Amino acid sequence: MAEYLGQNPDEVRELANLFDTKATDLEGVVSAINSKLGSTTWVGNDRTRFETDTWSTIQSNLNQIASTLREAGTTARTNATEQENASA
Repeated sequence: MAEYLGQNPDEVRELANLFDTKATDLEGVVSAINSKLGSTTWVGNDRTRFETDTWSTIQSNLNQIASTLREAGTTARTNATEQENASA
């Protein structure tokens, strides 16, 4: 019996949608923290260090992960379409 090779395009599209959803969730986390940070009474060097060092690094990482998840979703959708075309 031959080993299965391929994919279920519908399932792969569901995976792509999940990537997009989780990317949006991460963007929401960044937005919520930025909003709360902006309305927090905190003045001084500690806040400045937090914003320029800690939070800027975290924010950059979360935004990069969100972008990578979106790219993965795009790739998965392309792969699903290619699978359908190859199977047609």
